[in-house]
Amino acid sequence: MRLVNFTFYSSTEIGIAGCPRFLDLHNIYGWQSITYLPEKRQITMSWILPTGDQIQPDLPRVVALEFRGVSRFAASPHDPEMPYTEDTCLHAVTFTPPEHASDFKSEFEVFRSDSEHITFMFQSGFGLKIWAEEAELIYDRDA
Repeated sequence: MRLVNFTFYSSTEIGIAGCPRFLDLHNIYGWQSITYLPEKRQITMSWILPTGDQIQPDLPRVVALEFRGVSRFAASPHDPEMPYTEDTCLHAVTFTPPEHASDFKSEFEVFRSDSEHITFMFQSGFGLKIWAEEAELIYDRDA
């Protein structure tokens, strides 16, 4: 998978080329939705910035990752012992080698090759894997 205009600075922070800040998908943003458009082979995952006094006013209100050329995706179930509110809290993102296609628990240190797929792990135990040709960060650049 090719990353078009971003990288993951850590397992939960998106780094944007030319910007001194990171978008923290664990501590600041809450996962909002996933949209799958099969005829376009596209998945969009979006996160929303909560309201409150503790939030930096210059952060984009909504950030989305748009995956194009999607060939496959899979989900693992939510842990029934966890509240559903934990589905919005990202635990980690990892780029996963092909030989770990069914593994939703392992974390790998860095992006290594375009043959890897991306795995999102949430605090609730819910997991999502996406195999795509590329991913692009979509956000309000004026924020």
